[in-house]
Amino acid sequence: MAPTMSRYASRERAKEAFEMRASRHSWREIADRLGYRSVGAAQTAVARHVARERREPTTTTVEAHKFGVETRCRAMSQRFAAAFRNGDDDTLVALNREIRANEVELAKLGGYYAPDRVDVTVDTTPALATAEWLRQVREASAAAVSGGNPAALASAAEVIDAEVVR
Repeated sequence: MAPTMSRYASRERAKEAFEMRASRHSWREIADRLGYRSVGAAQTAVARHVARERREPTTTTVEAHKFGVETRCRAMSQRFAAAFRNGDDDTLVALNREIRANEVELAKLGGYYAPDRVDVTVDTTPALATAEWLRQVREASAAAVSGGNPAALASAAEVIDAEVVR
């Protein structure tokens, strides 16, 4: 018969399994070290832990990645404070760059870098667009011929795009 443990102990073991997975341990190593019967049991425990803790429909992999980035960011922030106290500017610059990169990655994982939706609605037909273009060309060429205005002809030349085929 399998050993039983309290709900609290089971959840603590699942939390430890989650942290080990976030630290890049293999599922087999997690199962062996923490006493799970199989790799699948460890995976199920971690998935339930993530569902219980985050209450978001995200995958275990994303949550483990977030945990890893947050852990590294905390460690680097402590080293950053120590470098600041010691006046080590080179270390400050390097750590600041890494901390910023981690914060950007966390923002992306959190969805803050989602692109804005742009809705482009074209409410004209090709026939209307062609008619308007022809009207502008005629107007510009008439102004160039009657008034001798080369600027009007130049603006018409910018609009015209053609290819000569023989």
